[in-house]
Parts: sequence; structure tokens; C-alpha cells
Amino acid sequence: MGQDDKAFMMKKPVMLNIGCGLNTFDGWVNVDGFDNCNPDVLWDLNKTPWPWDNNSVDQIYANHVFEHLRDWLSALKECARILKPGGELQINVPDHTSTTSQGYIDHLHILSPYSFHMTLKQESRGTNAWAREQGVIPLSMTRYMRIPYPQYVHWWLPKRLLLWCCDHMVNFCHEQRFTFIKTPDREA
Repeated sequence: MGQDDKAFMMKKPVMLNIGCGLNTFDGWVNVDGFDNCNPDVLWDLNKTPWPWDNNSVDQIYANHVFEHLRDWLSALKECARILKPGGELQINVPDHTSTTSQGYIDHLHILSPYSFHMTLKQESRGTNAWAREQGVIPLSMTRYMRIPYPQYVHWWLPKRLLLWCCDHMVNFCHEQRFTFIKTPDREA
């Protein structure tokens, strides 16, 4: 094995913690638009294009960021652009049934699984002219979770009942977690 081969094999994955705030991760590139967070990269995520090359990032973590962005769809497209094929994106946002989703002055959007309808690769294009104009974002949602507030999680409560409560009760779930994989057969 040559020197170049060894360097390639030892290359660390590029992992971005975007909108990190004060929650920085060791081994990750922590990105935020506020200097007082001491991010590794000072960048306003509302400004596109982001300062990473196409297909250059292995993983992106966005914890309670997308609800704050002026144009979250542009940010989703940027994530798809910079992720390597097979790269993972995790987006956590307040649950759409929680008053926290709309109660904070800096929350600009409420997201739900329907927010991604007709923009992702696996979704039907249907007859929605707007969605056809947007183009297909080369991401596939691989996991969706709703997280109840801790006081409602009991070991004896069946998961099916927990999910029913999340769907039919306000302030039962506090967070949604979306996981996406960049589809390898299309470029952003």
C-alpha cells in the first residue's frame, strides 16, 4: 500500500453539527451563525451556498435548527448538495402538536412529515405544479420518530397507545426526529 493509499484509508469522516448553538460535539465541525457560541465555522445557515463542496460531507446533524431558518427548503437542498451519496442527515424539530413549535418568537416554521411531501426522491410527484418546479431532492427519509415528553413515557404503556396520544393530544410529544440518506444514484 502506497503513501496516498494510507492517507485515503485514514481520512476522517466529515461530520457537521449545524446550528450547534452552545451544544458542540468533539470530532465534529460545529457550525453556527453566532460568534458567542464559539463554533468551528461561523456561518449563517440562511446564506446559500454553504461553504462546503458538493458530495464532501458524511453526516449532518441539525438539532432544533430548521424551524428557525427563513427558508428551510433551501437548507434541505444544501444538505443534499454537500452530503456524499449514502451520507446521513438527522433533523430534530419541535413536534407539530407541541405549543413549543409555535410558541417561541424565533420559530418561523412548523414542520411535520408532510412538510417533505413531494420534494424527496421517494415521494409521488402527483399533480402539484409547485413541487414539480422545485425538482426532486435526492434524499430518502429512512426513519421518523416522535418523542413524547418524559412524564408520559411509562414502561407499561403500549407503543401503539403512545403513538395515538401523539397524534390526538396537544403537548404530548415534544420532538420529531427525521433521518434521511442521500440517494447514491442522483446528484444534488
